[in-house]
Amino acid sequence: MSYRVEILPAALKEYRALPEPDREAVKRAILGLERNPRGIQVKKLKGREYYRLRVGNWRIIFAISEPQKLATVIAVERRTGTTY
Repeated sequence: MSYRVEILPAALKEYRALPEPDREAVKRAILGLERNPRGIQVKKLKGREYYRLRVGNWRIIFAISEPQKLATVIAVERRTGTTY
């Protein structure tokens, strides 16, 4: 079952600011959400309806909408950054 992936404008801006090698790894991870947004490395954030996927020193914060089969990327941040 395939999911559609959307990236919010703020997350796209954060993604574009990443260093090139990191940007490529994050891109692959975001595209992987299409196949399985609840993969083995995905963690649900406590007390939130968001999930995170760690890619090296970066976190992809996203939400999943089952009825629409949609994964929405909310933020791309350093591991030590604020968790949504």
